[in-house]
Formats: sequence, C-alpha cells, structure tokens
Amino acid sequence: MFKTTKSIKGQKHFIKLKSKEINIWLIEHGITKKEAKVLVEFAHENIILKVFLNLISLEGKNKNHFINEMIHIILYSRLLYTNLDAAETKQIKIEKLKITKIIETILPSIQSNVDFKINYEKELFNRIKTFSNFSDEIINKRKHFYYSEIGKIFSKISDDKADAFYKYGYLLSMYIITYFESDFEEKINTYNNFLFKLELNDLLCETTKDISPFYFNSIISKLNNWLTSKSKMFRFKEGAW
Repeated sequence: MFKTTKSIKGQKHFIKLKSKEINIWLIEHGITKKEAKVLVEFAHENIILKVFLNLISLEGKNKNHFINEMIHIILYSRLLYTNLDAAETKQIKIEKLKITKIIETILPSIQSNVDFKINYEKELFNRIKTFSNFSDEIINKRKHFYYSEIGKIFSKISDDKADAFYKYGYLLSMYIITYFESDFEEKINTYNNFLFKLELNDLLCETTKDISPFYFNSIISKLNNWLTSKSKMFRFKEGAW
C-alpha cells in the first residue's frame, strides 16, 4: 500500500545529484564535455525521466539503482526531441550520430521484463484508419522503436506489472512527443491528428490507472502541468488532464 504522504515531484534535486555521474558516463562513451553538458541540462527538463523517477519512488524502489536506465531514457528521448526540429543543424546531426552509435552499443545489454513488444503506435493508427485518411506510409515512418525501448526501461520498475509498465512507458513517450510534434501536424489535417490524440489520451489514462490507481489523478495532473509549461500550443482535450 502506498503512503499518502508521497507526491509527484519534479525530481530536479535528484537529477542534479546524479549529474556528475551521468556526465562521466556520457564522456566515457564518446560524448564531448560540451555535448555532455547539453544532455545533462536536457535531463533536468525531461518529462519522461521525471515520470520514470516518480514511478520508481511510488513502487518503493531505490532510484539509485536505476542510474543506467536514467541515462538510456535521456539518450532515447533526446533523439525523439531533436527529431521534432524541422531545421537540423550540423551540431544536432553530429549529436544524433553519436547517440545512435551509443544506443547500438548498449542495446544488447538492455534486458527487459517484457517478452512481447506490442506496437501500440500502429494499433492506435489502425483504430482510426477507418475514420481518417492516414496512409500506411505515414504509419511506417513513425517512432515505434524508440517508444518500445523506453517502454522496456519502464518495465523494469515492476516485476509484477512489467507488461503494464512497458505499455505506460511506451504510451507516455508517444503522448509527449505527439504533443510537441508541430511538424507532424502540418503534414496531416487537424481532424486526423485530433482522432489520434483522442485515442492516445484515453489509452494513456486507462494505463495510468492500471499501474497506479491511487496516484492516478496526481500523475496526470502533474504531467499536464509539465507539458503546458513547456508549450504554448493549444491544450488537447481541455480538462481531461
């Protein structure tokens, strides 16, 4: 049973405490000091990472045992975030190449509690294809690999609910990226995007209840606050979060 004194926090203090450790790891794996500094700063504002650390605490686990997982989330989510920029600078291209190389190196060592990796992104697209004009070409260009890897990391939080935590990590990362994905919105009509977000929002809410029914309201409220504080875009499904 969770203690009622627990709350959803920004986790900046813990991330700051681990900044030196994260910085050293990045440099040891081929990232320059300047690039490592940028990634550590990115970690402080990383919503996926904040939620991950909160769930570890809510499950009664020690966050200090998840430092490698923290770093992996930083790397995967960094690639997702940088892909949102329409104009890709030379510096970003170099950073992405380095991170991709690191991921290819560490990927075999990332163990998962989940045997079957469901593609929830494709499932969501298939649900609304009948009512929209999404093409298979658009679906195939999406980001299942990154969402799935983040989901695998989340699955490590709980042995009993590994599948549910995989699903939550997958949907959470997809929801956050979709929220900020202005370039994607320009390529498809607003109705299509609304349908996708509607389905995704509902599924994420259901999964949040599955993994943490006691803290359901706190998690979605804090997530919404973090998202809206980082974006001036319209709030999707006002009041749902």
